[in-house]
Amino acid sequence: MISFMKKTMKTIKFSILITLGLMLSFSISKAQKYQPGYAILNDGTRISGLISYYEEDPWLNQRFIFIRDSVELINNSNPKTKKYKADDLKFYKVGDRSFNKVHYVDAENLQLKSLGTNNHMMERLAQGKINANRFYSYYKDIELLPSTNEAEINEWRKQNKNELLVGYKILIAKNNETRVKNAFDVDLQKYFEDTPVVLQKYQSGGYGNEPIVAKKGLAAKMIALAKKTAFKPQEADAIVAAFNDYNEKQSH
Repeated sequence: MISFMKKTMKTIKFSILITLGLMLSFSISKAQKYQPGYAILNDGTRISGLISYYEEDPWLNQRFIFIRDSVELINNSNPKTKKYKADDLKFYKVGDRSFNKVHYVDAENLQLKSLGTNNHMMERLAQGKINANRFYSYYKDIELLPSTNEAEINEWRKQNKNELLVGYKILIAKNNETRVKNAFDVDLQKYFEDTPVVLQKYQSGGYGNEPIVAKKGLAAKMIALAKKTAFKPQEADAIVAAFNDYNEKQSH
């Protein structure tokens, strides 16, 4: 009897997880949009056409894309779409955004769904001596109780989604380093030391970033950290601008 009950509970939990997965798939499918672009497959094949892009669920863009081939579009206004996963791709461009394949283990948020592959198609933010790519973590693996209702699932999803949207990382590597670091967690002054004009501009807040103050006290550091958290999008734009300025000056 106990064994039967355990199997029944596992079946119920499995069914709930499937239901949750279907709910998430349905909700994100409505947010899918197609924009002109092209993809480069692992074997070098280039495919142009309309490519899917998930603006509201950007982590999906790291996992796969759907392509409506431009050749088929000529003869068919509603051509078949073909799915390509991160492991199939080398690069793709959709609209004005470019995505590179980057191997990265998100050690802070290991998920069962992520154990199959640690290849992600990350949005390219800067390319050159300093490479920078944006990375979003994925929905957390959860185990729901049979009593969990749809309202609770929706609330969980909303909260988790908000955390994912604001919790992205900007992964950087200089001089083709194999290990990437999160730009929000490192002292970027060290990355700009070999280009004084960029370093000085960054230190003074010339890119729109929070100015660097030497020998901050604990209170000042806490205030600066709070500002970075509250104004993360602006800070992100600023450091990406600094990376691109640095790469341009290094290329001359």
